[in-house]
Amino acid sequence: MMEDLLSAIAANDEQAVQNAIFELGKIRNSSGVIPDEVTNSLLDILAREEIQKSDMAGHLLNFFEFEAPRISSRAKNSCRAFLKRWGDYFNTVHGLQVITELRYGKYLNA
Repeated sequence: MMEDLLSAIAANDEQAVQNAIFELGKIRNSSGVIPDEVTNSLLDILAREEIQKSDMAGHLLNFFEFEAPRISSRAKNSCRAFLKRWGDYFNTVHGLQVITELRYGKYLNA
């Protein structure tokens, strides 16, 4: 499924990116939690300079809002650390909006 996401990003297809994000959210372990590998892979993609400047960044970041109840505490900690390190590098309106919501909202509270 990560391949579908990367293809959608490469095609700059907003709808396909959103669909891929929703599909990634369906991946769950036996406890009903999204595996940390999924969230770590998304953070790796978000760390790319070309993504931080892309209109797709906000959609990728939305994953962490949509799926917050199903993300492990460890993954939430990773996301908070990511936002602290990389959050100021995003420069699209949607990306900045989601960064602000993630930083100051309750989504990533452990």
